[in-house]
Amino acid sequence: MILMAVKKAQESKEFNIDLLKDIVGDVGGKNSSVVVDLLYGKQNVNEFLIAKKLDLTINQTRNVLYKLSDEGLVSSVRKKDKKKGWYTYFWTFNVDKALILLKKNILRDMERLEHQLDSRIKKSFYKCKVCGVEVTEETALSHDFTCLECGEIYELSENKHLVNDITNQINKLKRKLTDVDFELEILESKKLKRFEVENKKLETEKAKKRAEKRAINKLAKVAKNKDTKKVIGKKVAKKNVAKKKTSKKSNKKIVKKRVIGKKVAKKKVNKKKR
Repeated sequence: MILMAVKKAQESKEFNIDLLKDIVGDVGGKNSSVVVDLLYGKQNVNEFLIAKKLDLTINQTRNVLYKLSDEGLVSSVRKKDKKKGWYTYFWTFNVDKALILLKKNILRDMERLEHQLDSRIKKSFYKCKVCGVEVTEETALSHDFTCLECGEIYELSENKHLVNDITNQINKLKRKLTDVDFELEILESKKLKRFEVENKKLETEKAKKRAEKRAINKLAKVAKNKDTKKVIGKKVAKKNVAKKKTSKKSNKKIVKKRVIGKKVAKKKVNKKKR
């Protein structure tokens, strides 16, 4: 079972590369499809290494890569050589964008072929066997079914062979489109998994920070409670000292009042004797 799964994965990878080579060849031109072999599954590949593998000069290699970059098929980062002062580019292949562009081109070609098929089924065409020129029935009628190039009489074209050929091309593109959609679904599922992993990592970090913050707040509260208890203890001690001092003063005042009262009583007794 494991060997079968590995084999399927390898076949899928090979087929994926073949799809990517199609679109790269269309965009970059001759020999550009080799770029897929060099960049697929890698990141930030040195452009001088690419030039060496392609057996091209660095400027020729950059021209190919710039064409692919214009369509978003590759992206680059540049780094400056501190000693020499020039920039070196490092390239990465964008598989998802390449497949999206390939899908767009497939749909465009399918639409064109379906239009041709519809025209072949519904209309009649005439052909000059000498020149090989084919025209619509309206054009042939306007020229009395005579070829303008050689004067030969037009003959009715046999559409059956062309209809079958166009139908086969459309079916081939449909199968290719199914494969592209399948590859895009795989990429999308991988993106979602990466997003979920990164999201879980962020949530874990946030939870850790919240726990640390709660622990810090708890320690701060404990320290604050200790400080408030010390302050309250000092205030209570001060109040007790103040109460003792006021009680002594009040006793002294009472003693003075009693002395004054006794002196007044003695004076009143002396007046009655006379």
